[in-house]
Amino acid sequence: MKSNERITNFVKSRQFSADIHGLIPGGAHTYSKGDDQFPTNAPAAISHGKGAHVWDLDGNEFIDCSMGLTSVCIGHGYEPVAEAVCEAAFQGTNFQRPAAMELEAARLFLDTVQSGDMVKFAKNGSTVTTAAVKLARAFTGRSRVAIAREHNFFSYDDWFIVTTLCDRGIPSRMREMTAAFSYNDYESVEDLLKDNDHDIACLIMEPVKFDPPRDDFLQKVAALCKDRGVLLILDEMISGFKWSLQGAQNFYGVKPDLSTWGKGIANGFSACALTGRAEIMELGGIRRQGDDKLFLISTTHGAETTGLAAMMATIREFEKHDMISGNWERGEVLKSRLDGVINSNGLESNLQLIGYSCLFALICKNPDGAPDDRFRTLMMQEMISNGALFQGLFYPTWSHQQPEIDILVRAFENACLVYRSAIDSGATDDFLIGPAAKPVFRKKI
Repeated sequence: MKSNERITNFVKSRQFSADIHGLIPGGAHTYSKGDDQFPTNAPAAISHGKGAHVWDLDGNEFIDCSMGLTSVCIGHGYEPVAEAVCEAAFQGTNFQRPAAMELEAARLFLDTVQSGDMVKFAKNGSTVTTAAVKLARAFTGRSRVAIAREHNFFSYDDWFIVTTLCDRGIPSRMREMTAAFSYNDYESVEDLLKDNDHDIACLIMEPVKFDPPRDDFLQKVAALCKDRGVLLILDEMISGFKWSLQGAQNFYGVKPDLSTWGKGIANGFSACALTGRAEIMELGGIRRQGDDKLFLISTTHGAETTGLAAMMATIREFEKHDMISGNWERGEVLKSRLDGVINSNGLESNLQLIGYSCLFALICKNPDGAPDDRFRTLMMQEMISNGALFQGLFYPTWSHQQPEIDILVRAFENACLVYRSAIDSGATDDFLIGPAAKPVFRKKI
């Protein structure tokens, strides 16, 4: 795409949107990918991708900013991973007994993440987070789960969704089983555990989102959980393989009882994992003769060989090319250049980059300095029209090299010019095409 050329052709995308909602509820299999999460001019579907580039049904080319909700950790169609998947597929993907690859994958993953003594693989993050909760309840004999209220998604299962605005279809009594605390607010954790009858089996949170832990928050919480007999579960779905191959828990020097992993551990292929201490994980085993059996995770496709092959190839490529440090370095360059664009347009009060170089987000504010979905959607709209498929996140991967960074910065520069005009006018009315994007968790459609 030429530097002064805007993407305006979405004819096939519009037809795709009209067709898919009649066959698939929500028009997508992840709500974050739905039409209501994007501006009107967004591509409705992606036909293919290569590296950090993706193409839509109308042939429009974009730089992918969040790489499949951060699941594609190296690049679309990355050949060493794709080749490993193909080789595994030709050898057979599912058998009557465990595939020989499962032992190799378990050893490699545990040696890499260095979190826990045992691992259980699955296909979805919700599967392993719910399994972690089940283990915690069985191990402690308690029932309730405490979640960090600032972390917006842990599972599609009832124990979490009941805490959101989208609680339709879930018995109201389920709310009693989940409590909440605030990240970086140690007193809020103390309050949950101060009484001996707190009935809290576990605390689950991401080790980090965008705001860093303050005042040894993670270490204090881990120590308190140990003292009160509560299990600490760190959800590394997003932070894993970004802060380090050992996750953000290694970056911050905290050791949980259980950890959950997914998204970017297999370059977009379906592979998730639960790791933890052997004495806890073994509750889901079959070696303790005479003990009550805990039905932990039992999924036919949990250890499908293609996903495990993708995960192992991804780990080896990360190690071979030292991808983590490279991602941080290029992310720092991108973040610095984007900050420069914000400053040059006098938008410091209206656009704010938050987070770390390995993963950061853009907060979009209105003229009064308050976060505003209309202005956020305007920024998305303008980034898309300038060749950047943008939903608020910047996730630099191995495929985001200098040419891709240059395109992103150019798109951001053009978007900021429109954003500046909207700020000066006091509203998005003359600039935003269509309705504003909506939150995933909302009471009404």
